[in-house]
Amino acid sequence: MKNLYIVGASGCGREVLNIIKDIHAIRGVQWNIVGFLDDDLQALDSIDCDYQVVGTIKDYLPQVNDVLALGIASPQVKEKIVAMLKAKGAVFQSIIHPYVALGRFNTIGEGAVIYSGFGMTVNIKIGDFCTLLACGLGHDVEVGDFSTISSWCNIMGHVKIGNRVFMGGNCSAAPNAVIEDDAYVGVGSVVLRKVKAGKRAFGNPAREMEF
Repeated sequence: MKNLYIVGASGCGREVLNIIKDIHAIRGVQWNIVGFLDDDLQALDSIDCDYQVVGTIKDYLPQVNDVLALGIASPQVKEKIVAMLKAKGAVFQSIIHPYVALGRFNTIGEGAVIYSGFGMTVNIKIGDFCTLLACGLGHDVEVGDFSTISSWCNIMGHVKIGNRVFMGGNCSAAPNAVIEDDAYVGVGSVVLRKVKAGKRAFGNPAREMEF
């Protein structure tokens, strides 16, 4: 049995722990959960949690029997930390809740984290290290590497989501919409056509805003 570390002890990391516990409860124990890696060793000092921060991300040295689960939501931070850890030889484990609808003829990249309530239909391509909460993806959607799609987002057919995109809760993307690399779509927004690379968009319909 592999030893599993969760990278990041913030809220997302603790949610990933919750998914892993659900997997163990439903399917039996899959991994030996060691604890969290976080550069703040006191990250859990005032929080109820039955696992602790056992070391820093920067000082972690992979062992033969180790696997890592990514517990970070920020796309840019995910990319930076994954690059650092993979350069050391770290191996990442996808964490997919049992209560999801994975459809057919779909591909999911390395290191995915998929929450309970997620659903997708057919002919969908999901990149590496995507974090997908309880959202829905329609046919022929593409999601780029390191992107995060929050709960209750409705991504309709033929939408293209770039790399390192963050979509807040309750967003919608109309059929054929394009959300380019490094875009941020604020909570409750409705994308009808396009959000340009590196831009932040809010509202219904979503409009680019500077912050």
